[in-house]
Amino acid sequence: MVWLRSQNSMRARERDYGFAPTHDGDDFESMVQAFTAGYGVFGAKPLGDDRAFAWATDLRTSGTLTVAHSAFQSPWQVRTLDETPQHLAFYIPHTGSVQVSVGKRVVEGGAGRIIIANNHEVGDRVIQGEPHRSDCLCLDWKVVRRTLFSLLETPTLESLDLEPVVDLATPSGRLIGNLAQTIVQGMRNGGPLLSSPLAVSTMSETLADLVIRFAQHRLSGHFQKRKVSEVAPWHVRRAIDYMHANIAEPFTMSMVADEVGISLRALQTGFKAFRGTSPGAYLRTIRLKAVHDQLRDPFNQQTLRDICTMWGFFHAGRFSAIYRSAFGESPRDTRLRATFSSASTAQAFSASL
Repeated sequence: MVWLRSQNSMRARERDYGFAPTHDGDDFESMVQAFTAGYGVFGAKPLGDDRAFAWATDLRTSGTLTVAHSAFQSPWQVRTLDETPQHLAFYIPHTGSVQVSVGKRVVEGGAGRIIIANNHEVGDRVIQGEPHRSDCLCLDWKVVRRTLFSLLETPTLESLDLEPVVDLATPSGRLIGNLAQTIVQGMRNGGPLLSSPLAVSTMSETLADLVIRFAQHRLSGHFQKRKVSEVAPWHVRRAIDYMHANIAEPFTMSMVADEVGISLRALQTGFKAFRGTSPGAYLRTIRLKAVHDQLRDPFNQQTLRDICTMWGFFHAGRFSAIYRSAFGESPRDTRLRATFSSASTAQAFSASL
């Protein structure tokens, strides 16, 4: 009898909101508590009566992704706090709109336009429309930083200064928007994506890659420039090949220059012009990536010290700082994440048998 009442209640809520919510209520405080418990602390205030605030959400989290399909009967405002988890947010309104303040600008997402933003780099967000219904996809910012490192081959801690408006009428906008909405659909209502940690990881990295390559931001010109000069000078290509072939061996940049048959000055100039960095920094980067790859391997039983020594990193404190600046997490966190992902995949596989 209790089960029957519960089923009837779920059907009633689904009729009211158009979806089956994981959380709902009729006051503002209950909404804030639900989102805080499900994702993390944030600042918020109602733009109307907080005691007559009907809301509902289907809130799902898996690995680096959090999705909220929500309905609100009244407008409200959200603000990031210092302790709020850092993420790349995709605001996808269906009815009503989302306004975001970016510096002195106020931009609005609505029909045909979604908003993307690092939540720690924008101001207030206003959710409005009576009723308002939207999807919000949050991608852990660490994934964006790791993808940036992989593409740039150098760590960067600077802001991306993302252009927040993504026009779904453009080819690049459709590409980003379609993948974001595919992820939302795959997680909504307990969807199949929730049972595949590997798919979540792959789609997270793909989404970050698309945003970095095709959205407008401070580094867009860098990627456009790289498209124009796909062919490196011969001596740079030969030096890069030598570094990759001997990555685990001890050698100096003078030895690389001798091997290629040019002066050290010419080697440095060529790398600066084509790679935007020095040959020594490039070598450190590919070795850093090698460490990262080994730490992501759940079957690798070597100690962190042994892995670092293998790739030429002998100062633990300095290495940890460089690693965190590149990947947004400590080496220990990378290893724990790989172990957890492997265990989750094995568990899901066992459950399917």
